[in-house]
Amino acid sequence: MRSHPDIAGEGLHMEYTAMSLNPNARLCGKRSLLELPDPAQPKDHACLEALERQLDVPWALYHVRRLFLLSGSGERRPVTRSTERADIGRPRQLARRLITVSERHGIDVEHDPLYGRARAWLRPRREVWPMAGELFATAPARVIDKQDKHFEREWRALLSGSAARLPLA
Repeated sequence: MRSHPDIAGEGLHMEYTAMSLNPNARLCGKRSLLELPDPAQPKDHACLEALERQLDVPWALYHVRRLFLLSGSGERRPVTRSTERADIGRPRQLARRLITVSERHGIDVEHDPLYGRARAWLRPRREVWPMAGELFATAPARVIDKQDKHFEREWRALLSGSAARLPLA
């Protein structure tokens, strides 16, 4: 990373964006790339400056939903998701908006004051499947809207308590 700080900045940016929408989305296993550069070490400053340049782009507020469902035999199915851009702006502006609205509704907000990410869990993930997770998060505006096939139908079925009637794969 120290030999190629601009490339390192791109990797750190990708992981920061991914982890903004999913805290478990580390790019290199259990350890986060973001843990490697040490701000106290002058030799790491170039990597961190490259990350800051990468993050100096338009940001978006995303609505992210995930379904953790079981197959007919009780096995865990692959997680399905819906990611939708709700707004675009600067990191601090979007974070302030998310914090203000969340506080009005009694929802806690995780905020990274260093780089700007804010995350509010409307429906935190649990440990037991099946379950649904839902959050609003700010991140660099490089994530496209996407939704897995049948997501809305399965979301409604799980939240209405009729998950037993889902067409399980």
